[in-house]
Amino acid sequence: MRKKVLSLLLAAALGIGGIAAGGYVETETEIASVEAAAKPSASAVASAVKQAYGSDYLPNYRLEKADIRERYGVSSAWYTSAFAEVPMISAHVDELVIIKTKNASAKKKTLKAIRAYQKKLKENTCQYPANLTKIQASKVYTNGKYVCFIMLGTVSDSVLESGDDAKIIKAYQSQNHKAVNAIKKKVK
Repeated sequence: MRKKVLSLLLAAALGIGGIAAGGYVETETEIASVEAAAKPSASAVASAVKQAYGSDYLPNYRLEKADIRERYGVSSAWYTSAFAEVPMISAHVDELVIIKTKNASAKKKTLKAIRAYQKKLKENTCQYPANLTKIQASKVYTNGKYVCFIMLGTVSDSVLESGDDAKIIKAYQSQNHKAVNAIKKKVK
């Protein structure tokens, strides 16, 4: 009994001493929370992008692993988390793809697949004419372990009605930059 009381007193003294000395012991849950915050999932990054666009964010159909593999050529073995969303209405082309890759090799494969997808889109002449400039302005972006495909946003009617493709593409590129900024802030 004496040993038990002595052990409790010693533990309490060490705890009080650690607090008095400014020490703090993190629990496993707190450590996991800090690590998770430092490494957001693809869905968490996508939420930041959606927030940046507000009502101008048009994709509304979330793709599953099999869809990501089929559409983009990205194997689920290459990533720890993925987010891909496209519009349900085929008249729109807006897409957001965020892949958090497992390692440098997986990032290289994912980037190659996403670039091939972008190239295929740009070469596809069976698109609605109104979407061609948005497709040309699409962006492949990487940040750390993240590989992203961005084709988002809206531009003013006056820009669209100008008929100046270079001006329209530049306006859509500016819209895609909103996503890049949101990703940079979230991934830090």
